[in-house]
This record gives sequence, C-alpha cells and structure tokens, in this order.
Amino acid sequence: MKKIEFYTVLVIAALLAVRIFAGMYMYVFLRILLVLVSIYYMWFGFFIFNEMGLKDLFNRSQRQKLSPLRVISSIIAGLIYSLSFITIVHTVEFYRGMHFLLGFSFAMNLGFTLFCFFILKYKKTEGAFMKQFLSRSLLFSLFFLFVMLVPVEKRLTTLYKGHPRFIEAYQAHRMDPDNEEKLQHLREERSAFR
Repeated sequence: MKKIEFYTVLVIAALLAVRIFAGMYMYVFLRILLVLVSIYYMWFGFFIFNEMGLKDLFNRSQRQKLSPLRVISSIIAGLIYSLSFITIVHTVEFYRGMHFLLGFSFAMNLGFTLFCFFILKYKKTEGAFMKQFLSRSLLFSLFFLFVMLVPVEKRLTTLYKGHPRFIEAYQAHRMDPDNEEKLQHLREERSAFR
C-alpha cells in the first residue's frame, strides 16, 4: 500500500508542476486525483498506517498488535491527511474558505508533528510506528506554511496566467465578498474551466 501512496504523491507533485508551469492542461486529472487520495486516506488510513487488511481485524493475534495509541493516531492521521488533500484542491481552485482551510490544515499537521516528536521522545516503544507520520505531517506543515507566505495575488497570477478574466473576477469578489453579483461573476468565470 505504501508504494501506491508514494507513486500517487509523485504523480500529484508532477501534475501540480504542470499546473504551475504549463497552465490548465491536466488540471481535471489533478483535481480528481486529489479527491481520490483524500477519500483513500479518510477511509483506509487506519489500514494503511497499521499495515493491515480488513480480514486482519478478525485475527486475534493481529488485533493484539494494536495499542490504543496506534488505533487513535492512525485514524487521526488519516483524517488530517484527507483534509490536507482537500485543502490543496481549495488552494489550487481558489474556492471559498481557502484561507481558513490553509490555516487549519497547517495547524493540524503542525500539532500532529509536535505530538509525534513527543511520543518519539517519551514513549520509545511506539517510536518506529510514529516515525511514519512525522515526515508526512512535517512536509504538509512546510507546504502549507510556504503557500500561506506567498501572497494571494502571486498565487493567483501563477496558477491562472492566461486567464485574466478569472483573475479580475476573483480580485473583484475578494474586495467585496458580500456582493452577490461579483460572486455570480466569479462562478461563471470558474465554470469555464469545467
């Protein structure tokens, strides 16, 4: 399962690079893949991180390997990583709630990273298990921090170069978010990409 995860993340990184440097050519695949990976982590996070299958839950010797820390941390990690991929969708598409999701996902990943450091320092018996979360959460934290530090205008012109009407509509909506007419205009411009 971890090989699938690794190669999927590589494909997502490649599609993000295409989106940044080449425009909208493969953005539908990027969005679909991000949503699928989000679902994958949400529903299968427990099994991925514990390296178990569904049938292993019915095997007593396999169940005995599970500690409460392993069960809780693997479920929480699955939810955090699922949210993180949905946040990337919102960030790339400039959906409403993007800023909140960026901050929230950053805080969740950073908090989980600190929790992993704490467990690694004080509960050495679970250290090997917790290390798998450390790199993922740290990478997400750094990625979201980087995105938050890049000005919105820079992100907008980088991701939507060649689409000045969308940029104008987004900036107009951003200046007056309660204006229904500007919101409708933004929706119309966004629908051109679907």
